[in-house]
This record gives sequence, structure tokens and C-alpha cells, in this order.
Amino acid sequence: MDKVKLLLWSICSGAIFALSWPEIGDLSTLIFWAFIPLLWVEHQLSEKSRSALAVFLHGYLAFFVFNLSTTWWIKNADLMGSVMAIVCNSFFMATVFWLFHLTKKNVGKKEGYLGLIIYWVAFEYLHINWELSWTWLTFGNVFASSIKNIQWYEYTGVLGGSLWVLAVNLILFQATLSYMQNKRYNLKALIIGLSLIVVPVLIGKYMHSNYQELGDDVQFVVVQPNIDPYNQKFNGMSNSEQVDRMYELAKQKITKETDYLILPETSIPEWEWEHTVPYSYGYQKLHSLTKEFPNLKAVVGMNSTVLFTPGMKPPNNAEFHETVGYFQNYNTALHFDSSSALQFHHKSKLVLGVEKLPFVDVLPIMKKLSIKLGGSSGKLGTQPIPSVFNSIENDVHIAPIICYESIYGEYVTQYSREGANIFSIITNDGWWDDTPGYKQHLAYASLRAIENRRSIARSANTGTSAFINQKGEIFEATDWWKEAVISATLKTNDKLTFYAKYGDYIGRTAGFIAPLLLLLTIVKKMNKTGQRLSLRKT
Repeated sequence: MDKVKLLLWSICSGAIFALSWPEIGDLSTLIFWAFIPLLWVEHQLSEKSRSALAVFLHGYLAFFVFNLSTTWWIKNADLMGSVMAIVCNSFFMATVFWLFHLTKKNVGKKEGYLGLIIYWVAFEYLHINWELSWTWLTFGNVFASSIKNIQWYEYTGVLGGSLWVLAVNLILFQATLSYMQNKRYNLKALIIGLSLIVVPVLIGKYMHSNYQELGDDVQFVVVQPNIDPYNQKFNGMSNSEQVDRMYELAKQKITKETDYLILPETSIPEWEWEHTVPYSYGYQKLHSLTKEFPNLKAVVGMNSTVLFTPGMKPPNNAEFHETVGYFQNYNTALHFDSSSALQFHHKSKLVLGVEKLPFVDVLPIMKKLSIKLGGSSGKLGTQPIPSVFNSIENDVHIAPIICYESIYGEYVTQYSREGANIFSIITNDGWWDDTPGYKQHLAYASLRAIENRRSIARSANTGTSAFINQKGEIFEATDWWKEAVISATLKTNDKLTFYAKYGDYIGRTAGFIAPLLLLLTIVKKMNKTGQRLSLRKT
């Protein structure tokens, strides 16, 4: 019966995590209690001297429930991809919990509980930056629908939210543990834990009510063409038909005062050589708008290909064809105005399994596991530093953030440091159907607005297009699976936030300490093992 209870407590922990998540339960405050049932399970297993494997398996059950409940919608794009994401991410989380248990067992309880915070934040930082990156369930993302409470993210980024979640859970667990053992709460721990919830919330609300948006006004028109990514965009509907639809929608809202037109990811779906873009139908049709409205600039998503002529050094993953030579495909944002000048940005945070393959240099077999969506097959190129599109007519410097790039906080700060004073996000959120996926993706964009204090114009092929102000507030949001065109005035901001300047300093600090703590754990464990062997011999 005790075994069943421990399994139920583990499932309970995973369910609380899920209920706290945006667009699942949207009860973000619950996350401050989500670890407590699982920590109680670990405590019970430790008291009964159960193996570390038992701790890992109970942790895996909890995190599997969490991952399955919050990201099941990936299956609508690819079933195997969703299985891999849920199974692997649950494994990574359970491993972090297992490391906490080992440190607690071999070094000490205080060091172990502190280690949970260090290991977890270090893991989230690693998960942002390594080949198997999947940052959707970073704990700090949980408050994406509660933006009034976390305005201080401009100083910490989402990892500050993760640190907050972990610290409160551990303190409240100490209060709960006292009650479970003695039927008396640890009043001091309870007061500290509740204070640590309330005080940051009050600070966030104060910042929200007192923040004044900065900068000059910029007028935007955003188009949502609502083209089915499976049955129309890449087969079934011609390139010219898609461009014509966006042209007609844009014409409904553009005026002589409009500064920017934003069209979604892969608005021009056919692969175009970048050096011949001016001759393409898509460019010529849309460029005619800037001829009619000379004040207008456009940011347009497209599939592009760069040809590396003799004398140019192709990237390591460039493809070769005997008739043309080396070339590289990109998921691209194109900027143009009434002149003939073109600016390009190549998406650099690529979707795992679709646009890039992990460890392909050392494991060539990974090429066989790519998922083909929209013509992508794990071979897209990237660029080392994100581009900022500059206007020669006014002091507007716009970041062309493409889809998946928008969930990477520290990456997005590079746009700010490169001079971007306003953001655009172009995306295609139709892969997941009408599920929490596209809603979460939109909510995470609010976090980027707060971290950088940049307004955002967001154009989705379908999903939700919207505008977001510098406080992270979403307005003029469109409906799912409907053609739409929206317009709004946003403000620029040239000032860099603390987070934009220093990025994930919390993650880097944890990433430095975690290996040292792990090394100490290994040394202590070896010493204990050696002592036991010595006692047996004597």
C-alpha cells in the first residue's frame, strides 16, 4: 500500500505542475507547491534506504505526467517527435532530481536541497544551449500568462522565475515536512515561503503600474493569411495564390502613415536564390505596395537559398550539387522598402528534428531521423549573429525574430544589443491544430517583451497574430484559423535592460557551481564506499 501511495504522490506532483502551466490549467501559483509531493516521496524513500534508482523512477513518473500533459500537442505535427520530446525531457528532469538525491544522501541534507536549485537551474541553462535544446518547459515560462507579477524579468529573465519557483518549493516543503512528521507546521518556514511568493508579486505589480512606455510611435500592419501548412502552403496552393492573398489582406489596412507591414514565416514558400529575389513573383508583387506607399517597409518570411560562388567559403553543412556547386538553404526573413535594397536574416534557433539534426557530425545516422515539414529536412543553415533590419528613413531598427527563436530569452537579447529598438515575430503555428501549443507560443512572446522592454508585432500564418507592448500586454489578438489583418501603433525603445546586457547570468552561475557540487558528491560517495569496504575487511 505504501508503494501505491508513493506512486500516487509522484503522479500528484506531475499533475500540479501541469495545472500550473499556461493554457493547460493556467493556475500559475500552484507551481510553488508542485515539487512538494515529489520531495515527500524522496524523503520517504531515503528514510527507508531505498535505492537511488527508485528515486529516479518516481521522479520520472512525475515529470512524464508533467511533460505529457503540457506538450502532448506536438503529436499533431509528428507522433514520433512528440514521443521523443516527452520521453527524453522527462528523463532529463528525472536525472536532475536523481542528482539532487545523491548529493543529499552523500554530502548532507542542506547541501542536497540547495543542490536541487543549483542542478535544476544549471540544467535549464544547458537545455537552452546544447544540441538537444527544448526550453518549452523552463519553469520561469509558467508565469507567461501572469505578466503583471513578473515585470522584474527585465533584470533576471525566465531563469529568475525558475530560481523563484525552486526556492519557494523547498521552503514550503520544510514547513510541510514538519507537519507530516510532527503534526505541527514549521511556522518560520511557512512565513518565509509565503513571503517569498507575495513580495516578488507585489514588486511585479508595482513595476507594471508604474512603467511608462518609451520611444517614438511606429505604425504596423500585420497579416494572418490562414494558409493550411499541411494541405496548402507547400502543396495544393501555388506560390502566387498565397502571395496574392496576403497582398489583398494587407491592402485593407495599409495607409500612407503605415510604417511597417509584417507577413508571416515562409510567406514566400518556394525556394528562391537570394541573388535572384528581385526577379521573383513574391517580391515584385509585395514590393509594389512600397511603390504605392513610399513610407512603407516590409518584413516577409521566405524560404531562401544562398549560392556559394568560387572564392566564397561555404559552411560545414552546405550541400553540393555538381551543376551549381555549394549552396545552403535557410528559413529567412526579408526586409525591403521602396528602394531596391534588400536585407536578410537567417533563422538560427532551429526546430530539433525538423530544421536541424542533433550531433549529426558524430552520428551520421541522425540524418535518417529527420522530420519533413514544409520542405525542411534537418539541413537548414544558420548565422552566427542575428540581423537587425535598419530603416534609412527613420530611427527604427527592427528585429526579425523567426518562430522558434522567440522562446530563447538570451538569444533574443542579442537583437537588442545589436541595436533593435522594436521586435517583430513571424511564425507559422498551424502545425499543432487548435491546441495549447500555439497559445503557449504566443504567451512566451510576452516574456521577451518584458525581458527587453521592446514592443512586438507578431504575424502568424495561422494561430494568433497580435501586438504586444513593452509591459508584455497582448492586444488586437486574432482568432484561430481565420484570415485577418490588424493594425496598431507601437513604441520604440533604445534602452537596454539589465537582462539584455547580461543575459542568463543566473544560469551561468549555476552552471559553474553544479559540476563542483557534483564532483564533491562523487568524492563523498567514494569515501563512504571505501569506509564500508574497510569495515567489512576488519
